[in-house]
Amino acid sequence: MSTTVHPFDRQLPLSEFFKRRSLMATLWYAFASLLLVAQLLLLAVLLALILDHGPVTVAPADGAKFEQLFGQSVPTGAQADAGLLRALWDNRNYLWARPLIAAWKGFPPLRNNAGALSTLVLLLAGLQLLRLLAESRARRGFLKRALEVATETRQSIHKQVLRLGPSDLEGKASPLAFQLFTTEAERIRTGVYTWLDVLGRDPLRLTLLLLLILCIDPLLTIICLMPLGGCWWLAQVMREKSDTARQLSVALAERDLRLLSESLTKTKLVKNFGMEAQAQAQFEKYLERFQDLTASGLRAGARYRAVVHLLVTVCIAGALFLTGWRSVTSAFTFGAVPSQIALLMACTIAAAWPPLQRLWDLSVDHGQTRQAFATVQTWLDIPPEVEQVVGAKFLPPLERAIELESVGYSLHGRRTLLDRFTAKLAAGKQYAIVSTDPLEAEAFASLLPRFIEPHSGRILFDGEEITWVTLESLRMHVILVSGREPFLTGTIAENIAAGGKYTLTEVMEAAKIAQAHHFISKLTQGYETVIGEHGEQLDAGQSYRLSLTRAILRKPALLVLQEPTDVIDDETKALLDEAYKKIASKRTVIYLPQRLTTIRRCDEILMLHKGRLAARGAHADLVTSTPLYRHWEYLKFNEFRHEFETE
Repeated sequence: MSTTVHPFDRQLPLSEFFKRRSLMATLWYAFASLLLVAQLLLLAVLLALILDHGPVTVAPADGAKFEQLFGQSVPTGAQADAGLLRALWDNRNYLWARPLIAAWKGFPPLRNNAGALSTLVLLLAGLQLLRLLAESRARRGFLKRALEVATETRQSIHKQVLRLGPSDLEGKASPLAFQLFTTEAERIRTGVYTWLDVLGRDPLRLTLLLLLILCIDPLLTIICLMPLGGCWWLAQVMREKSDTARQLSVALAERDLRLLSESLTKTKLVKNFGMEAQAQAQFEKYLERFQDLTASGLRAGARYRAVVHLLVTVCIAGALFLTGWRSVTSAFTFGAVPSQIALLMACTIAAAWPPLQRLWDLSVDHGQTRQAFATVQTWLDIPPEVEQVVGAKFLPPLERAIELESVGYSLHGRRTLLDRFTAKLAAGKQYAIVSTDPLEAEAFASLLPRFIEPHSGRILFDGEEITWVTLESLRMHVILVSGREPFLTGTIAENIAAGGKYTLTEVMEAAKIAQAHHFISKLTQGYETVIGEHGEQLDAGQSYRLSLTRAILRKPALLVLQEPTDVIDDETKALLDEAYKKIASKRTVIYLPQRLTTIRRCDEILMLHKGRLAARGAHADLVTSTPLYRHWEYLKFNEFRHEFETE
């Protein structure tokens, strides 16, 4: 039985750390962790130099060993200025002491106290700087990889919007896509970075730190780590319980806050029935409970912090006590250790706490990231309503007629917009599509360029069913102009050309036909004026004429014009009438009209009601013969309608 792979695991499996960018970042973190271990060892040597820099004491039996290690005879007398000699002799049994002994023999400054102190401090500073640079390189690599994942997600969302957007008659997909594109994609970016950063750094760092203290003293390490591990686990359990209690308090407080806010909207009821005293008492009751719940949530957080601080303090104190006792006494049967080694163990254990905490917290952050991936992928898996069939044919320009045969279309399977709609439209004429439900006319218009697909029936251009033609050839000959089309940020010329290879002369000629050339010429930079969200803003009439220009430039055989619902001035109306005269020459035009003038210019009007063709004919005939059309026309165009509309 096959198992479904989670989108996160599919996008970022553990093998991600072996890919080039992630592997390089992980190696940089490994290098930084090694530098941290080296820093801790040098810190131990520095502490040894500071705390114990007296003369070297060598037992007679160890004389030969001393000469073998340091290449000189055992010093006699009080040799207080011996640099690292005593520290290295006292720690000679540790593996890390051997390379330092070699350095002592080959680098003279390490043989006196001042030189050794200066060298160690400079080395620690240099290693710190090098470690910070290595960690910066690692973070940069993981940040770039996280950005790549977020960019790929945004590219997928953009492609899906292009697939689903044209079929979104209600306009609900755009807000969801925007939320996925911004909020969820950004959550994915930060979550992926955290996941890569923690797993690329902390497991190896913890391993190296554990190996370091095990090499120092395995038994003492076990004695210290067992209570530390138990207390750390207990702290995390307490944290989870505290978070749960705090979230419950917050939820209950928000409920009471909603009850409090409701009282602000019921003043008329209170005044009408003289309920001031009751309303005030109820308000005070919920307000007091809200304050108690809020305080309870704060107390839960405070309790957790107090318990954790106590546990951490007890654990660290216990570890310091054990290592310190081991240093100052030989009461333990397994012997004493130098004081600097005890401090090294304590520093190493302290350095291991942040990686442990980050790894624990990663489970929570990772769950949110996986949820963001799943949310985006669920939306990306929605199949587009329209797809091109295999073996589709090229569609020539419309010459004879458009036929709709028993076409049915429902919005999300619950709202019928077209119900066995049948009509035939001769080419070369002007038509107006009107409907009692605006979405019915919009569905009709969207079917022609196949932005949506009929759920039943078929549509034919010159006898060729458009389901079996290429989308490119269909949309080359059928262009739908929306009443308020948005523009991309760019120049007017770029927006009109829309990626096509047109000369400025061709753009200007199309603008003249659409009656847009005059207002474009008056703009600050003419056709080079930047428009769009971050450019100059155009009014509804200018935007519509610019959209007409963009459509005319492509010389479509069928033009579907959805007029703007915004109120436009009389001058723009006159310009549009003039543009329509030129546009309608030698092509089929279908209007979704918002002006009575546009309706009157059409050869025929098709009226839709409850998804079916309710009436068809010229405006003058329908007004007199069809009560439904007459009622619609009155409601749509009577001169007093705006006085009763609410904003």
